[in-house]
Amino acid sequence: MTARKFLLRCTLVVILLTVVLVAINAYVDLYGLFRPVKGRSLSIYSDERTSKYLLAHRYVPENFEGYILGPSLSANLNPKLITEHKIYNLSMMGANITEQKAVVDKALQHKAPQFVLVCLHPYLTHDHGMKTGMINPKEYYGALGSMSLYKTYAIRFIRDHNLMPGKYPPNQYNDYGYNFYDKILQVMPVEEKIQEQLKRPDAIKTDIDSVAMTEFVELLRSFREKNVKVIGYFHPLPFPLYDKFRGPLEEYKQKMLAVMPDARIVDFNTPEYEFFTKDLSNYIDHGHLSEKGQQYLLREILTRADMLKHR
Repeated sequence: MTARKFLLRCTLVVILLTVVLVAINAYVDLYGLFRPVKGRSLSIYSDERTSKYLLAHRYVPENFEGYILGPSLSANLNPKLITEHKIYNLSMMGANITEQKAVVDKALQHKAPQFVLVCLHPYLTHDHGMKTGMINPKEYYGALGSMSLYKTYAIRFIRDHNLMPGKYPPNQYNDYGYNFYDKILQVMPVEEKIQEQLKRPDAIKTDIDSVAMTEFVELLRSFREKNVKVIGYFHPLPFPLYDKFRGPLEEYKQKMLAVMPDARIVDFNTPEYEFFTKDLSNYIDHGHLSEKGQQYLLREILTRADMLKHR
């Protein structure tokens, strides 16, 4: 066999294997990009940002009527518990408005939701710009074959077989975007964590980045143009922390309210909700909610927005 024929055969084998792998990946279709997606149940196994960005192409807009938006503070709200509405949690751990907007914009290109629930906390608008390269149009083609995809296959196997429960616990995510990160984030008693934060003068950074605010306003404009109902809620902070930063948090609130005149607003840091913010069993640390806390919060938001029957 000549060297030319050998190279030709090797090339053909590589092409054939590539085609086979692409076909398999398209058939598996982890993100609902290449096959009919209506009625499917797709979970997340790795790289939350990449996964939610890709799921937002078709799976989320075709299967859900409303979205939850925000950083990690809202990422563990479990909308699957709300049977009256089908809501997807598009919140992402550590996300700022730039990243959140990119994911929502992708969903809006396909179909607008009926409503969105927006977690209002200074973290979302404190800075701007992508924090990672995970939200990238190239990831669409990567879903046909890439190191990121094969990493996801591997982590799915690890989760499904409970091989590394400390790092990759099974059922951390569900098909509604819920991220059950409680056992991962809770590293010390809640009261101890709050006391630690109270010693820090910068525990809550309330400054609003001007570019971030522009992006937030642009997102609100997109919702308005597509007749999407906006429900904003000021995330409930443990009372001792809120009380210490009451002044700057009030300034933050007024700035956010000024750009959301048409939104329904629920403020969980008012005296009306002190029964909640003073009960530390509603938290797993200095801000993230426990299962008990998030279940109450989500139903209360929807009830106040007249989307659930009042108890």
